[in-house]
Amino acid sequence: MKKKLIRWAGFMVMGLLTLSQLKGNSPVAAADLKAGFLNPPASAKPRVWWHWMNGNITQDGIKKDLEWMNRIGIGGFQNFDAALRTPQIVEKRLVYMAPAWKESFRFTAAMADSLGFEMAIAGSPGWSESGGPWVPASEGMKKYVW
Repeated sequence: MKKKLIRWAGFMVMGLLTLSQLKGNSPVAAADLKAGFLNPPASAKPRVWWHWMNGNITQDGIKKDLEWMNRIGIGGFQNFDAALRTPQIVEKRLVYMAPAWKESFRFTAAMADSLGFEMAIAGSPGWSESGGPWVPASEGMKKYVW
């Protein structure tokens, strides 16, 4: 019984503290909370997976995607190149790590930086090709730091 009474008293104190914050006694006013929700800092914005499907990418498409992500409030993305038998929908597919692909990737990184996006990359095209017992240690994942 005594434990229940102590627990009940604790809930009451927490409730009163919460009510006092809602009445404006908190350093964070309701208007500040609303403003932060409507325009969150970059650290609180969502990130998305952005798949480049089987070379169906163009720099114009990249630009449009990134501008759209920025416009709707996305804070960053993880770029992932995947094949998965996707039909060709561009005039010329960009083959993973070919010079044209690398140029488009550089374009993406520069534009992402200019928009203030957090950019991450997947370690390989496809799924789990960059790690496992079938990959020799000399060819395994490395840590990139810049």
